[in-house]
Amino acid sequence: IETMNFEYGGPPEVLRNQIIKKNSKKKIIYVLKLKLLSYFYLFKILFIKSYRLKFYRFLKKIDIIHFHEIWSLKVIIIIYLANKLLIKHFFVGHGYLDEWSLKQKLFKKFLFTFFFLKPLIKSSVAFFSSTKKEYIDIKKNFKLNDTFIIPNGIDLDQFNKRNLEHKKIKKILFFGRIHEKKGLKILIEAVKDLPSSYFDNFLFEITGPGSINKIKEIKKLIKSYSLEKKVLVNLPILRKDKIEYLKKFDIFILPSFEEGDSIALKEALASYMPVIISKQCRLSIVEEYEAGIEIETNKKSLLNALMRLKDLDLIKMGYNARKLIEDKYDNKICSQRLLNVYKDLINVTKSSEDWVQD
Repeated sequence: IETMNFEYGGPPEVLRNQIIKKNSKKKIIYVLKLKLLSYFYLFKILFIKSYRLKFYRFLKKIDIIHFHEIWSLKVIIIIYLANKLLIKHFFVGHGYLDEWSLKQKLFKKFLFTFFFLKPLIKSSVAFFSSTKKEYIDIKKNFKLNDTFIIPNGIDLDQFNKRNLEHKKIKKILFFGRIHEKKGLKILIEAVKDLPSSYFDNFLFEITGPGSINKIKEIKKLIKSYSLEKKVLVNLPILRKDKIEYLKKFDIFILPSFEEGDSIALKEALASYMPVIISKQCRLSIVEEYEAGIEIETNKKSLLNALMRLKDLDLIKMGYNARKLIEDKYDNKICSQRLLNVYKDLINVTKSSEDWVQD
């Protein structure tokens, strides 16, 4: 993985949850942070025999390499060396390979995909997708080997039970990276068109890390519509404060253009928050559980969903949200399922029910 920093978004939190379970009895998962490996060092490994032999000794201790990073030359070098030793590897999608993501920096990604990524995926022992919809999207552009589908889990031991109360003013929260893919501009455009009476009952807050330029851009847009008192932009919070922070809010919103399997969304559900999410979040089950509203990624659809909130039983939806996580996304179960796949890969079996049967 690139880094385990909170600012990097969902993948570090996903990996932390998996480690909590899989390393609970014996340490079997080791994390290599690519950020700590310089290209200079990796090139020395490639071209200087003594460095290369030392890295080979390190790799020989490993049975499987599980990549949470895709768009990196460092990954190419590591897989090249791992393939020399016949060490198995696989990628997890994390939303990196869907249509929206592939269109960003189109020319660079086309070249990287053609010359490097497709051969790397071909040489992998499997592919890991978090949702069936993500798997279907990726198959449109990539030929995948054996694929398994396991959703991201939530460590429910960290998210205590809550008693929800009726509030006159309910807070709607966007919680995540300030990034163009998250649909924040659509959110602000929709808020602009809400009637003034709406804010007698609802307020909006945006909290999360992001580049200085992206945060300035969002603040400038809010100011241009005179929404400073209706949409607050907060400083990022520390990871250790996250769970208590989420309890202060009543509704979670994520009108994203692209998500693999958003961990922030599931943390909000675990915190008893009903949600408004785009279809690209690939969690339509929130509507089946009456725990949220699924929208198209456009202003009209989002505006309609926001207006519906006034007539919904948000308390009941909050309890439904928690039940959804308890029923479907308990980290203890999801991580055990991944551990079962690891065993299959090592033993060249397919005992797990999570393998895709085409």
